[in-house]
Amino acid sequence: MLRYRIPGQEIVQSYGIFIPVDSPQNFSGFIVSDADASHFYAFHSMKQPREVIPTKKIKPHNMDRHSFTRAVRKIQKNIKQLDLVKLVLSRAISKPLKNTTPSHLFEELCDKYPAAFVYHFNDRNLGEWIGASPELLLRRIKNHYFLMSLAGTRSSAEIPNWRDKEIVEQRIVTDYIEGILHEMRVDYETEGPYNHKAGPVTHLRTDLWFESASNITHDLVRRLHPTPAVCGIPPTKAQESLRVVEKHDRELYTGIIGFFDNEQTHCYVNLRCAQIIEGVLHAYVGAGITADSKPEAEWIETENKSSTLFTLLN
Repeated sequence: MLRYRIPGQEIVQSYGIFIPVDSPQNFSGFIVSDADASHFYAFHSMKQPREVIPTKKIKPHNMDRHSFTRAVRKIQKNIKQLDLVKLVLSRAISKPLKNTTPSHLFEELCDKYPAAFVYHFNDRNLGEWIGASPELLLRRIKNHYFLMSLAGTRSSAEIPNWRDKEIVEQRIVTDYIEGILHEMRVDYETEGPYNHKAGPVTHLRTDLWFESASNITHDLVRRLHPTPAVCGIPPTKAQESLRVVEKHDRELYTGIIGFFDNEQTHCYVNLRCAQIIEGVLHAYVGAGITADSKPEAEWIETENKSSTLFTLLN
C-alpha cells in the first residue's frame, strides 16, 4: 500500500506494487529512485490490496559517535587531496517502533509537518519506508517551474546564528542550481537566502522560479540530482568517495521521490526518511562536511535531523 501527501493537498492512498522503469520520462504517477538515481521505480495501482511478503532486508550499519567523528576528521584530512569542496556523510540511527504503527506515524507526520512531502509505503521488493521530506527538488504546474536550494542546518530551539561554514554550504547548492539553469539558458528569478523551519531544525533556503513553454521536467531533474546538498561537490567525485567512507547502503535515502504527470510535477529529495525492518525504524540522516567542519557539531546536526521522526515515537 502507498499513502502520500503533497503539501497543501489531500492524502492519497492506493494499493499496488512498485515496478522498475528506465526513467520517469514516459510515466505518470508516483515514482521513487535509489540514491544515485540509477534505478527508478514507478507505482502501479491495483484495485484490490495484495498481501505484502517482503524480501529479507539487511539492517543498515549504525555508526556510533566515535566512529562518526573519526570519519569526519578523515574526510577533512583528505578533502584537499581528493580535490573536494564538500562531502555529505550520512549514517543510520535505529529505534524500535513502539507504541505506534507506521500508519499512525504517517498521520502524525502529516499533522506535524504541513510543508513537507510525507509518504509511507510497504512493497514486496523495496520494503517498507516512511518519510517527511522538506527538500523540494522541482515543482512544475503547467509551464511554471519552482526550485529550492536548501542547506545549512541549525536547531530550531533557538534563533539561528549562521556560521560562515553554513552560509557557504548553502551558497554552494544555490550556485550549483543556478549553473544548471544558465547551461539550459533559462531566464529565472530568485529570492533568499532566508530561514526555513523544518520541525526540529532550521535551514537556509533560496527559491528559484521561471517559466518555460517546453516541458523540460525530466532533463532538469536529471541534471539537478544528486545535488551538493546530498552528496557533495563536485557531485561525481563525492559519490565515488562516499562509496568508500560509508558502511551502509543508502538505498532510497537521498533519491528522488514524488508525483509526475503531464500537467504537474512534485519532485522531492528523499530526506528525513526511514526504512522499517522487523518493527525497527532505521532513520537516515546526513551532514555536509567541509574543511571548516567541527566533528562534534556535525554529530549533533544528525541527531537533530533524526528527531523529525523519533520525537513522534515518544
